[in-house]
Amino acid sequence: MRDELRVELDERDYAKEPLGPSELKALFAGRDPRDFLNPKSPAFKAMGLKDRKLTAAEALALMAREPNLIKRPLVVADGEIVAGFDREGLRALLS
Repeated sequence: MRDELRVELDERDYAKEPLGPSELKALFAGRDPRDFLNPKSPAFKAMGLKDRKLTAAEALALMAREPNLIKRPLVVADGEIVAGFDREGLRALLS
């Protein structure tokens, strides 16, 4: 898709360089971080989060501790975020 849209992206591997609590808080400022949790992640299931009602602060703390809880890819441009493989959302964001 990157080639199709002819965009250049900066990439970050969360496993090698996790987002810290302050980075996550800034990234999701004005948004509900719970919307960026990946319920299909093995980590989400292993932590028994399916039926838990997390606060926004709890979601941020969990994402900082376990980056695999964050939906991927996470694409940020012009203050907007598209999470997951949302082709139309990515096209709209990057066009």
